[in-house]
Amino acid sequence: MANNKKREKISDGIYITTIHDKKFNVNTIGVRFISRVDEKKASAYSLVTRVLQTSNSKYPTRTKLTKYLARLYGAGLSQSVFRLGDCQAFYLGANCICDRFALENEEITNRVTEILLDCIFSPNLVNGIFNESDFEIIKRELIDNINNKISDKRGYAIDKALETVFQNEPAGIPLDGTVEALEKLTPVEAFEEYKEMLKTSRIEITVSGGGDFENTISLIKSRFDGLEREVTSDEFVSLSPLKETPAEVNEKFDVLQSKMVLAFKTDIKDPEQLKLFSLMFGGLPSSKLFMNVREKLSLCYYCASNILSEKGVMLIDSGVEETNLGNAKSEIIKQLDEMASGNFSDEELDNAKTAVCGSMRSYNDSASGLATWWLTQLCVWNRDFSPEDAIEKYKGIKREDIIQAAKSYKLDTVYIMSGDDKGGAE
Repeated sequence: MANNKKREKISDGIYITTIHDKKFNVNTIGVRFISRVDEKKASAYSLVTRVLQTSNSKYPTRTKLTKYLARLYGAGLSQSVFRLGDCQAFYLGANCICDRFALENEEITNRVTEILLDCIFSPNLVNGIFNESDFEIIKRELIDNINNKISDKRGYAIDKALETVFQNEPAGIPLDGTVEALEKLTPVEAFEEYKEMLKTSRIEITVSGGGDFENTISLIKSRFDGLEREVTSDEFVSLSPLKETPAEVNEKFDVLQSKMVLAFKTDIKDPEQLKLFSLMFGGLPSSKLFMNVREKLSLCYYCASNILSEKGVMLIDSGVEETNLGNAKSEIIKQLDEMASGNFSDEELDNAKTAVCGSMRSYNDSASGLATWWLTQLCVWNRDFSPEDAIEKYKGIKREDIIQAAKSYKLDTVYIMSGDDKGGAE
């Protein structure tokens, strides 16, 4: 393996993973606060990470912080939230050029790391709480982002479907929380949730890139060591229980093209087996859904499969004329039965293997890609498994494994977004 990876525990529930490869000319430092949340905490943590990203006590405005980072050869801070099984990971990160590319050999990585750590540990406070005016601006931005998600009907349909798929499960909580919970959130409450996030979250830190990390690692350890911690362990792989009878939800929206999302659940926990099956079923131009439901029968505008392997869920999302909804659903299920009967060629299996092995190799193309890979493998799947290891495993998957995956999937949820006779946008 070209990159040099090292992982260590630095405190209770706090881990740091470094991935070094001199081919990279950038460094990426990422801090992920991973928690099992309820609606209020999801809203609060999402808002808090946005607040932390924009300022700190040394650079108390978004403008001042951005200008300082720009002087460090265009360094930047980023924030995101993503799902890990029944948990959510709230990410704060920084990226910069490696020190060896600085014109006067400045310690760019350490300076950028200090900025990130100040955002986390020394936020911009007024009277011991988040600056109220800045807090309200960022809260409104987040609320607007949530409200604007409806403009992307395909993504919105998937989000709405997941609420039913994961009903009464933590995975069903929206990533950014809800407008209702955010509207009630005050700077005082948010600051208390911020302290709770530091205290109880599992914290996964990654430092990846082509630079010298020794001083950076020491700097990070010095700031995280000694945190008061009360961490509870969480299982990241938690299969979602299959409903006794498939749930069916039909909602009316101002759309011309209906959206249909079918969710299937499995009891298989092998991510490579499920991924390869999904590619063959609906993830490639040569897949069953694309070649039959879309091209041959023209039952939909698009029809694709994706998996949430930590939860054992496969989603089939499609854009369909309302008059074709029933036929499209029947044909999707028929194609799943075809796969379960072994009605696919060796060429289809080989095409999927070629595609997935190519995507595995692409993880080595960026420092951030490798950081994401190792976080998933070490934290979620609890295995020391490189992209090269995954390639070898994919190559060894047989027809029988694909048939087994197809047979294991059972229909759990049908979500349909159809028109309300107003004739709206897509």
